[in-house]
Amino acid sequence: NWVRDMVIDVENQLVSDSTWFYKTEKLYVDFSVTMRDSSKLISFIGNRTLNYSDVEINAEIPEEVLSHSTNVIFDENVLNNSDEFWEKERPFKLSEKEQNIYRMVDSIKRVPLYNTVVDVVNTFMYGYYDFGKIELGPYYKLFSFNDLEGVRFQIGARTTREWNGKLRLTGHVAYGTKDKDIKGGGIVEYVFDRQPQRKITLQYKHDVAQLGAGENAFTEGNILGSILSKGSDRLSLVDQARIVYEHEIRDWIISKMQFESNKIHGSRYVPLIESDGRELGSINTASVGLGFRLGWNEVVNRGYFQTTRFMGKYPVLTFNVKLGLKELFKSDYRYFRGEAGLKYALHLPPFGVSDISVNAGKIWGDVPYPLLKLHEGNATYFNNPGSFACMDYYEFASDAWVGWFYEHDFKGFFLGKIPLLKKLKWREILSFRGVYGTLRDGNNGSGDKNARAEILFPEGLGDVSKPYIEAGVGITNIFKVFRIDSYWRLSHRYDDMGKKNTNWVINFGIDLQF
Repeated sequence: NWVRDMVIDVENQLVSDSTWFYKTEKLYVDFSVTMRDSSKLISFIGNRTLNYSDVEINAEIPEEVLSHSTNVIFDENVLNNSDEFWEKERPFKLSEKEQNIYRMVDSIKRVPLYNTVVDVVNTFMYGYYDFGKIELGPYYKLFSFNDLEGVRFQIGARTTREWNGKLRLTGHVAYGTKDKDIKGGGIVEYVFDRQPQRKITLQYKHDVAQLGAGENAFTEGNILGSILSKGSDRLSLVDQARIVYEHEIRDWIISKMQFESNKIHGSRYVPLIESDGRELGSINTASVGLGFRLGWNEVVNRGYFQTTRFMGKYPVLTFNVKLGLKELFKSDYRYFRGEAGLKYALHLPPFGVSDISVNAGKIWGDVPYPLLKLHEGNATYFNNPGSFACMDYYEFASDAWVGWFYEHDFKGFFLGKIPLLKKLKWREILSFRGVYGTLRDGNNGSGDKNARAEILFPEGLGDVSKPYIEAGVGITNIFKVFRIDSYWRLSHRYDDMGKKNTNWVINFGIDLQF
């Protein structure tokens, strides 16, 4: 997929007059949107050269090497080094062809059209338009609409590494025509070290939030979320202050400590009503948390302010605990919350790859429904593998739960064997998702006779002591970019009043695969 031609050229060397080992490995890849040689669409050649020098056989491996789980560590800082540095450090001289390519790339970078194309592509990919020391964006949040705010306008900006390579400032201001409220927020990020990563983030916002959204869901104010909405968003206004410190103990062990204070306001869609019928304007919470992420042998790309990790062949484990601090910053609740998660890509050639995700957690203490585990619904027609496609927001809550997400990509194992159809290079997907959870009486605000929660649940919210299950089939690699999935709800097909729930939905998505 996307690769029209590929050449691998390997040269070996004799080490210590007895052992053959790599000397150089060159990889040439012809990338193209179409496989036809006559195509006039844009194609490009990718070239990678590996050179092995100073090879030692049977030598003791230093501890600083053993402590790393990744095979190769790349730091963007090296891109700032001069040509003289590379001439000195490069273990071999560039060929005449390579020198010509080097000069050609330098020349292209001075062509205005090239720079315009690069700016447009970067803006599309990252959401911000670069003006040098400052970026404006994200563009997809300039205009949106929802039931709570009406038409929402937002403008934002952030500094770049040209202004400061360790400090980044981000801010935005928004206004809704329906609630007529000016909202906004700001983030201060400071990077002490990039390798190992040590970073502190200070954040404050007075803005709307969708409680119970999955980790891959559209963020609030995203125009795509508005266009693809099912009309079931139930936003809340939140005042949030947060301090987060991230520390990379090893390149495969990341720790995170945070303090968070929230003031969650009730709205006409998710009101805060006490058991005696009195309506609250807001609730206050404060908490401290500690989390760990363990990912062995991942591919790590270190940027100036963000580090991107790509899961390898080993599972990724996460552990998080949070302690609610009553009376601090007028906080009303004391509780303890523990969560654990596992993600794993199980390769089953030639039958494809299974993506497996399991999460479980428990909350000790009595808390209002915004602090319970609000299970991840999807209020849009955009596919989100980390949420339940047929579940609405505020449909299920738990104080003890286990959930699973299973998706298998057959990589065209079946469709690739059907005449004519195989030319489309479509790939088939199967998915199976579910969650089971319980609620103690002290956290149950459903109005049940045994419920003793201080704050009543909003309409439609209940427990999931009967497991929620859904399954889906899909086709990906449509025009090499798009995917379509169809999901069916297998349980909880009717609500407590006998009304039929959303039992079938079609979702659309973007999925780039090689």
